[in-house]
Amino acid sequence: MFFDLLDGSGHCCAHRGARSLAPENTLLAVRRALDAGAQAWETDVHMTRDGQLVIFHDETLERTTDIAAHPKFADRKPWNVHDFTLDELLGLDAGSHFAINDPFGTIAAGELSQQEVENCRNQPMLTLRQALEFTREHTLPMNLEIKDQGEHHPCEAIVDAVLDMIRQTETRELMLLSSFRHEYMARVRQLDATLPTAALAEEHPADIPALLRELGAQAYHPNQKKTTPELVRELVRQGFRVNPWTVNDMDKARALGQAGATAIITDFPQRMK
Repeated sequence: MFFDLLDGSGHCCAHRGARSLAPENTLLAVRRALDAGAQAWETDVHMTRDGQLVIFHDETLERTTDIAAHPKFADRKPWNVHDFTLDELLGLDAGSHFAINDPFGTIAAGELSQQEVENCRNQPMLTLRQALEFTREHTLPMNLEIKDQGEHHPCEAIVDAVLDMIRQTETRELMLLSSFRHEYMARVRQLDATLPTAALAEEHPADIPALLRELGAQAYHPNQKKTTPELVRELVRQGFRVNPWTVNDMDKARALGQAGATAIITDFPQRMK
């Protein structure tokens, strides 16, 4: 299982792949994360209009694709992921934004060669099946965040489809599922009582252990800005795993790892040595 593969603490978990080295949530990003020494990776899943599963973070497509350059989609603003079919999404360029915008300054800093930058262009979006197959091929544990689908797809539709894809690809032993929408994790527990789950939180709930016990979750994924080594130590003492996000300060990464955090979710796996 996921936590058996990440024994101990302070492991590097690449956030949306190595998104400081490649366009986030693309196959190139996870390849570069693996090359950088990541011991796990975190990614996100949405459901398309036709009920397919695609790796993508935002609710809308504009930030990380060239959707705005397609006149045929001009009347479909705000370009929500759930309004497009999988075939439509796979026709978008999900990589050139990285080469153009240099979101982490790594291109300007010379961390990428000209060829590595060029290889970022015209990267396609990734399906969940493709992501899981990569995970299986490389035995790279995956933390999959199920994005809130609002009212567009019911809880049962997205969760059941994700679990079915995990079964089809035989990747269950590599998986940790998480969500800010905690009913999704309750649904996972209902269908597969021993598959590891985690509760994501922007703000700490009043009683973190009580929430985790209610959900049957093994792990807590807090915003690192609100997370101290003391909190990590206390939750670990009570038997929970803690995987804070998104930790790009390496001093803090070390402190949280030393306090017992299992995985440090970071945009810079290349800096976690």
